[in-house]
Amino acid sequence: MGKYDKDRHQKELAIRYCLAQGMSPCLEVVVASASDLSDTSEVLTDIDVLGLEFLADGGFRRIIFDCKTTNKMSPINRAFWAAGILAYSGCDEAFVILKNNAVYNHRLSALTIGVDLHDEASFEDLGNSRDIGFNADNNYQSSIDRWNTLFDVYCKNPWSESLFLTGHNAVPLSLQPWRIFRRLVAEFRSARGHLDPVKDGHLAIFLDVMAAIFVLWSSIGRDVRRFYSPKMTKNDFEKALRYYIWGGKESYQIRQEIRQKTAQTGATQDFPSWEKLLSFAGLVVAGPHELFGCVNICREMSLRALSGRLESQEKRLALMLSINKRARQFIMAASDYMIDACGLPTDMRTRIQNELTSP
Repeated sequence: MGKYDKDRHQKELAIRYCLAQGMSPCLEVVVASASDLSDTSEVLTDIDVLGLEFLADGGFRRIIFDCKTTNKMSPINRAFWAAGILAYSGCDEAFVILKNNAVYNHRLSALTIGVDLHDEASFEDLGNSRDIGFNADNNYQSSIDRWNTLFDVYCKNPWSESLFLTGHNAVPLSLQPWRIFRRLVAEFRSARGHLDPVKDGHLAIFLDVMAAIFVLWSSIGRDVRRFYSPKMTKNDFEKALRYYIWGGKESYQIRQEIRQKTAQTGATQDFPSWEKLLSFAGLVVAGPHELFGCVNICREMSLRALSGRLESQEKRLALMLSINKRARQFIMAASDYMIDACGLPTDMRTRIQNELTSP
């Protein structure tokens, strides 16, 4: 993301709109090719801001915010472009924020294809109609400058590149959260020798990845709750979770067969720190709908690690934690799992605990 992008003000408006509506904003999400037939990943386009709105059943409503300050394309053509991205990416709705206003016919026509055309003044008015204070800098996430600081930390630490690409691009658009969760665990295990809990930048990366983990588990938790039954034995629950995480019984069995042939041993392959993951899944069963609230809390703490504590933002973070009674429990449990499963320094537990107990 360019620090001096002409559309940065519009992106900031979109982020603040998401936060005011209880959504989790994702900045500059890259849309990848549907196929993977070349040595390098193919990037089709990017979404300026993607808002994730949690639904009651554990799914997401994904809202695209397309920000444009130039007039190279007519408003209705921009709407057609946004509708194409909606269809391709599986998102649900789009806002296009233009520098100048669109004619009424274009705006009404765009609505028929799920696109809402606005100029900056119109979008601000819409935001104020939902929340009069939506455009205030009350969250750590509500400033593009703080997002840029986080992105800079990723750039300065090459070992974190794969974590960034997965957490910021694959996670928000994922329809198979169990597969992306496995990838994040594997990528963190590969980077384990680099993470230093003493460094604020490394803490920011860890918490940012945890935000992505909670996006995935907001959907995984719904599925776990669906196959869980109070009458299940622990063995039955464990078997169902194991097949789920590996993408099904057949996929799991194929992995075991490959492992046995290559290692010439009868040992089975299990997910890292399996007992801790099993324990976390059991914890999730009691309150899966509260997982999504941990997304914004983790990202707020991630950006706070780099910016320092700010008065207005601290009040908002404290409010988030007071509303979500299980946030601290979930964040500590998930962090504990990731630290153990990925072989990360155990001192990271203490840092996370300190971040949670003194907002």
